[in-house]
Amino acid sequence: MARNSGRRSDNVQRLIDNADQSLSLLASLDDWAGAEASAAPVPPRLNVRVAGSTHGLVPPFSPTSSNDENPPPMSSESFDFTSPPASPGRPQRSQRTEDSLGVVDLAVEAGLLHVKGVFPDHSVEYVDIEPRFTTIGDLKRMLCTKRGTVKDLGFATSEARVMFNGQLVEDDWLVVDCGLGIDGTIYVVKGVPTATFLGGNLQTRWGTTPADPRLPVATIASSYAQTAPPRQFLQRSAEADADASMLVDFNTSLALSAPARGAEYTQKVRPEEANFAEMVSDFYEHFSNVRDTDAYGERLLRGYIEVLQSRLEALETAVESLGRHSTATLQRQRLLDQIKELRDERNTWRLWFELRCICHEKKESDALMDTSEQDPDELHFNMVEDDAVRLLEARNEKYKIQKAVKTWLEHMAMERTVDVSEKRNLAKNGSRTLKLMKKGLINTNGILMDPDAPLRGGDRHIVEDDAEDEAELLKGVWSYVRAGNLPEAVDLCIRLGDPWRASSLSGGAHIGASEVDDDRLLERWGNPMRALWKTTCWKFSEQKNLSLSKRNSLLARQYEEIIYAALSGNATVLTQSSICASWEDHCWAYLQAMTEQQIDEVLHKLLKVKLQSTQLIVGNNAHYLRVYQALLEKTKYLKRYQASLDTLFEDLQNSTTDSVRKQANEPHRLIQAKLVTARVKHIVSHILDALIFDAGDESYDWDLRLGEQTRADDLTPTFLRFAAHFVLFAEFTGEHFDEQASHMILKAYIRHLVKHGQLKLVPVYASKLPESAAKDIYVQILVSVEDRLQRELCLKRILQYSDMEVLTAVIAATVQRLRVEYLRHNQEQKSTESTTNLDRKCMRTIQFLCFYPEHRSEALRRANLMARQFVTEGKFAAVKELFIEHIPEDSIGVINLHRTIQILDGDAIDRAVREYLSWKAYIRAGNHYDLWRSCSSDKHTFSVYSEEKEYLTELMYHVSRSTSAVIDTLHFENGWLLGCSEEPEEDAAIRQLCLPLLVKHLHFIQLESAKLVLRLKHFPVEPKTQLARPLLEKSLQVVDVVADEHYAIADALTPEQCADLLNALRESAIALMHLDATAPLTSSSAPAPSSPVHEEEIE
Repeated sequence: MARNSGRRSDNVQRLIDNADQSLSLLASLDDWAGAEASAAPVPPRLNVRVAGSTHGLVPPFSPTSSNDENPPPMSSESFDFTSPPASPGRPQRSQRTEDSLGVVDLAVEAGLLHVKGVFPDHSVEYVDIEPRFTTIGDLKRMLCTKRGTVKDLGFATSEARVMFNGQLVEDDWLVVDCGLGIDGTIYVVKGVPTATFLGGNLQTRWGTTPADPRLPVATIASSYAQTAPPRQFLQRSAEADADASMLVDFNTSLALSAPARGAEYTQKVRPEEANFAEMVSDFYEHFSNVRDTDAYGERLLRGYIEVLQSRLEALETAVESLGRHSTATLQRQRLLDQIKELRDERNTWRLWFELRCICHEKKESDALMDTSEQDPDELHFNMVEDDAVRLLEARNEKYKIQKAVKTWLEHMAMERTVDVSEKRNLAKNGSRTLKLMKKGLINTNGILMDPDAPLRGGDRHIVEDDAEDEAELLKGVWSYVRAGNLPEAVDLCIRLGDPWRASSLSGGAHIGASEVDDDRLLERWGNPMRALWKTTCWKFSEQKNLSLSKRNSLLARQYEEIIYAALSGNATVLTQSSICASWEDHCWAYLQAMTEQQIDEVLHKLLKVKLQSTQLIVGNNAHYLRVYQALLEKTKYLKRYQASLDTLFEDLQNSTTDSVRKQANEPHRLIQAKLVTARVKHIVSHILDALIFDAGDESYDWDLRLGEQTRADDLTPTFLRFAAHFVLFAEFTGEHFDEQASHMILKAYIRHLVKHGQLKLVPVYASKLPESAAKDIYVQILVSVEDRLQRELCLKRILQYSDMEVLTAVIAATVQRLRVEYLRHNQEQKSTESTTNLDRKCMRTIQFLCFYPEHRSEALRRANLMARQFVTEGKFAAVKELFIEHIPEDSIGVINLHRTIQILDGDAIDRAVREYLSWKAYIRAGNHYDLWRSCSSDKHTFSVYSEEKEYLTELMYHVSRSTSAVIDTLHFENGWLLGCSEEPEEDAAIRQLCLPLLVKHLHFIQLESAKLVLRLKHFPVEPKTQLARPLLEKSLQVVDVVADEHYAIADALTPEQCADLLNALRESAIALMHLDATAPLTSSSAPAPSSPVHEEEIE
């Protein structure tokens, strides 16, 4: 209840603050509307509608949502905020000319934002941007480049900061999220770097029980180690491809829920960061209920892929929506860079998914092979070619891997499939060249019109449109062949009037047969002369010295070469073509050739087996066998790649093609190459570790070095996120790699999250590190948070991924660390203030111990220690502020209600509660003394008796309350602050600092009040005497309070203080004697006010 009330009070205060800001805004608008002519400089307030947006007003930038908790201060240069807000119903006018206003109108019509940038020398520059895709950093660079700040103002773009609405804005914010309007003004200032005295460290480990590592989770390496073959290569399901816009949807036993709690992860987190964190969290949360761990892991990979695919589609839409104006170039390039990196990451996860699909099917394949009646190693006479190929796919593990990688490459190429226009359909319109020849417009002497005629006799007679049609058709055919979709290529040729070409593409089908209907009829398919067809394709792909001259004809020939080279497995032609210029193309070319070569080998073996049993075979002739042998001899060099795919990827890294060599050495290509060969250890230790950390950095600690520049800062957040999730998934699947390196990779990503204010995501990853590391990281997180609500949220997130024991240790370490830091800086920064800002920050550390009832007794203990420190420093006002504002009033009730779960033992709880009550009594005595002091110190001048009587009533009320409070403190049960510490000397030292002041106050209250009574002028003398005498008598009774041995107050007084007390008592005795001496005179004289007992005489 205390937490709820505290949260509610904070929320109410925020509402009040917001209401005050709203009223100020309304007042400023009204003032501006009424005094527009004066044009008084006021800070700009912009809440405007973004062009092209349907979401109404964009909320203004709030400093609480900034990623940087301590933004660097501005330079000492001054700025004039002269842009007044536009009043309702009246357009804002500035100093721009009518021409520039036209620019604004054009920009708004184009959906752009017209931004005015003001520089330290009061110069102004304007740019038009797309606010939905432009970051503050992009805007800053455009303005600084246009202004030339390095030359004219003496600072580079990296040193500049952007200021809007009086707040510094982070570079990675989108402009649309900052509340900048259609016609907005920002200020470009020079940032001054500052260093915070609190640096951080990080660490991680999962709080819930991890899965047993002995569970049967398939690894990629098992594909190479396993000798038993799976039955068939498992392709991605059509359902997975169809649900590209959805995340993972698990049932009760496989419940990896989609990131539906995205609103919980706010504060400018990248969408994929929140989604990935959510999926990982759900993954481990439901892992204990999972039976099929392989399928569970594959669902997680599919979730990663779908999240990235959704993000890619959004970014591609954004790129398409950008206009053609020059200012969109920077945004376009930034978006394209993001798209490339996200696509590379998606492809890496998809490759891992494809490889794991093979591993996942091993059990089913092994079971099927065990029940098979035939020997899986043998080729039989009654087999057809389809059976032999299926046996190859089931028996040869390396072939399975190669085909999986080839399928992965083809899946990527499917995104680049070319849509061929059918407006010039050859089947409908026919050849334009042939029509012109029939009309006599072209000389037909010596011209042939068969498909191969241009290759033999040249293309001079071919109409340009026909050549263009040919190039477009072959480009489409190649895109389908490259994507592994040969049926679509065949269908395209048929639809566009080239059935002969469709036939030429279809010659590689294996011979197969199956029964049709119930009549036991056989349906047969395939090419019995397949080797001859492949040899012809090979020769045709290498055919040179052609008489082609037209550009489109030459382009068509290039496509024709690589199409038939791919069908025949001629990797040399493919890799030498300028059309195949990427790493993926070269890799696919070799894998296509390798898989075709292995198919040719197994079919050749099948042919030999059949020849041993019968001579009645189509291919049973010497010429065909020589063709087969020659074809196998041509592809013999590929066996070195079949033996080890590492050799293939190494050759690609050293390729003579610059683009291929460059791409092969990119991080994701290196990772993909090693992932294919199951070198996860190499990926973690030699690729990820080398990219994130400096060479030779062997440190293994949990210091995040938030105030330092590290190599990880040069990497993109996207890659850091990928690296973290890569090692997490590799650990789940049981891959063997350097555990310390994986921990440091997780730490690097956690550091990124902390630096960007994504503290709620940190426990997801920190919980996967060793427990000691996680504790250290959590401490570094909490020491950087000062807002109460955010502290509570961070503690809840930590508890969600750990237990109360860990949270207790983290809170204790956090409070202790902050206390030591604040005390050290307090000593370095000597201040005359009674309560400094550092003191208040130190007090607010107690908040960490007030969120959960288990820690409330510890909160009291820490507060008591802090109070002792303040008293030692002479900061008595800080003690009052500590217990009144930072310790909930219900603390004792919470402790009694939850005494059994307190982290302190019974005696420690009792001592903490006793000391807390002692301090509360001391504070109450001080409060009542202050109230009496405020009443007694006022310089009152009363003109009538009734005023004096009213004043006297109030005075005596405060005398009674303050006296009672002070005596209650001095006579606190068993002695104030006695027995509250295990060290009696510490209690005695604090008592010596506090109790003498209370004794002095008790005496001063009585004596000074008596003087005030006697000072009254209109009050009768005898009543004044009757009121003053008891006060003076009580001032003498202070010695009895001090002398009581049970409370040991005298032990807290020094000899000097005892002497001062005796002097005060002597003053009281003299005053009482003088009052008694003058009393008879007063009673025998006339009751006139002319002969009162004067206070000056007593003094």
